[in-house]
Amino acid sequence: MKIDPKATVFDRLRAMTDAERTAEQAKLVAEATALSTRADGFTAEEAERFESLADDLEFLGNFAEQRARVLESARAGKSENGFGGYPTAARKDTDPVRDTAARNIERAHQEGRLSDDSAHLVEKLVAEDKTSLTARWAAETGTEAYRGAFGKLIVNPERGHLLWTGEEGEAFRKVDEIRGMIEGVGGTGKYLVPFDLDPAIILTNSGSVSPIRDIARVVKTTSSAWNGVTSAGVTTEWLAEAAQAADASPTLAPAPIPVFKQAAWVPFSYELEEDGLQLISQLQGLLADGALQLENTAFITGNGTTQPKGIVTALVAAGGSVIVTAAGEALAAADLYKLQGALGSRFQPGASFAGNLATLNTIRQFETTNGALKFPGAQEVPANLLGRPLHEVSNMDGVINPAATENNYVLIYGDFSNYVVVDRIGTTVELVPHVFGANGRPTGERGLYMHRRVGGDVVNPNAFRLLNVATTA
Repeated sequence: MKIDPKATVFDRLRAMTDAERTAEQAKLVAEATALSTRADGFTAEEAERFESLADDLEFLGNFAEQRARVLESARAGKSENGFGGYPTAARKDTDPVRDTAARNIERAHQEGRLSDDSAHLVEKLVAEDKTSLTARWAAETGTEAYRGAFGKLIVNPERGHLLWTGEEGEAFRKVDEIRGMIEGVGGTGKYLVPFDLDPAIILTNSGSVSPIRDIARVVKTTSSAWNGVTSAGVTTEWLAEAAQAADASPTLAPAPIPVFKQAAWVPFSYELEEDGLQLISQLQGLLADGALQLENTAFITGNGTTQPKGIVTALVAAGGSVIVTAAGEALAAADLYKLQGALGSRFQPGASFAGNLATLNTIRQFETTNGALKFPGAQEVPANLLGRPLHEVSNMDGVINPAATENNYVLIYGDFSNYVVVDRIGTTVELVPHVFGANGRPTGERGLYMHRRVGGDVVNPNAFRLLNVATTA
């Protein structure tokens, strides 16, 4: 395989600081100048070296534009060589704010603070937001100066600001302006987390901790709601020659999904605080864990008025998607075939099953009359059922009590891209200098009160079927 030498130069330059790139440019200029001023002319070897230096200088001079080209490729969905690949042409209409955002994304990715998926996500958000608010958010909260200012506040909420450098103070001021634009209100004591600590971004790193996020459609917004549309589809027809076509205009219905305030209390010990080098990286896990505590339940049974609307809640309310078991007050193998067969054919190719672990284990124990497993795929990793993926979702009903009169929604089958999770970027934290125990004395901890906004709803109930094992006392 032939390796593009310029790709190697691009990677090397991308890893340098601005000062290092300036020094590299000066070094190349000095060597080229020395060659060009020789009185006795070039040898063939020197002429080839001079051409190489000229090419490198041109490449180095266009480096900022080349970075913007990476962002432009992400916007168009066609990055030539994947994340950070060497683009073949430079853009002339660069935006300094977007350039800074791109540099922050690259740095966070190189240092392991953002996964490939998270880095691509932020690039996509920056590229698609025409207001430039997302670009400013990534550009300002992702600088080393703001990370330094934020870290000093975390370590010492009361006096950390006195330790700021001039650059850190200016970075904090700029981010505070952005916070006011995102939240719509001012206020003291609230701080935007650096973009690579925002749960809206870092939850992309590992969907396995949140199975619904792993299989649903996840979108990001900077507003108070995500505005989508739904449609029953376009009617098509066969026509004879010269026959007039019918009006096949689809009926588009608005499907706004509001976002709700999610709050999490994240305490941390003085010992963790004293380990200053590890504190910020530890916060990433703490913030993500705090964000997951409420939403996993809400994505299944949330009421849709004070929290995201859960899948089960939406399907029961919509009607027409609930399938009742064939007979009895227990799950039977025949119910699985009935559930799958009730879903429309257009949604079958992308459909999957989801249920509580107890339900999955019941399915794994179904046997034929000769003792063979009826659904051997349910034992595999990853599990499958009737030729479709099978996911564990612990917040669904798992215990069926024949002695009670109740509905037991034990299994969902459908195309989960029709459940939309909405994350509003710009997570805010407030610092609590001292945590006190029940007896009113300090516990040796500080705390972060994190709040963010999340929404969720089914945009097409017909894309799902929900199995109900109804019981009567």
